[in-house]
Amino acid sequence: MLEKNIKKALLEAKDNKEKLLIEENLVKSRILMIVESESNIKNFKKLPKRKQEVIAYTLIEEIRFLSENNILNEQLMDVLGKLFGSNGLSSITQTIVEPMVSSLLSKLGLGGFFKNFLTSFLVSDPRRLASALKSCEELSKLIAEALSEALVMMLGEKAGLEGKGYSFMRNALGGAVKDTHFISNLEKQLASTVCGVFNGFNQKATQVYNKLQPAVTT
Repeated sequence: MLEKNIKKALLEAKDNKEKLLIEENLVKSRILMIVESESNIKNFKKLPKRKQEVIAYTLIEEIRFLSENNILNEQLMDVLGKLFGSNGLSSITQTIVEPMVSSLLSKLGLGGFFKNFLTSFLVSDPRRLASALKSCEELSKLIAEALSEALVMMLGEKAGLEGKGYSFMRNALGGAVKDTHFISNLEKQLASTVCGVFNGFNQKATQVYNKLQPAVTT
């Protein structure tokens, strides 16, 4: 009985490994179709602006599609990391994130520290960003969380804390700033502004896709 269970487990493991390998190859081929060549990944910032936008918007949409269809699951970001390198994926997603963050923070009267932190926060998890970009409500939640994290870091830096002192204060402040009521209230205050930025993002994405369409059909 035990031997049968072991054999079954080994067969399942083999099947899972083969399934993951198939999905990994599928993802790689789909991503390479978007970026067109590995050279475009390495020289992304040297590409024409329109080309950068087409790749960035299409890639974010692809990441959302792969996540929603549970393709590779937790291994998805590992595969993307291998394809794009440590900074390649961040560089591409910044094409979308930076204008969006600048627009949002200018409306809120914020900049400097918040701009840098918010950009880094959103770029750090492309899969979550892609998911949030499907509705202004989801994007508002993500922005509210990012700003609460920024507040914790800013308060710690303002107090000149580091090491154990910083960790202690961060945990104490984080408990208050990350409280669900705090984030929920922040989310409500941000909603109208974020939704305006979200609508602008959708218009921009539509323009990019419309420009791309003739090139695809010819």
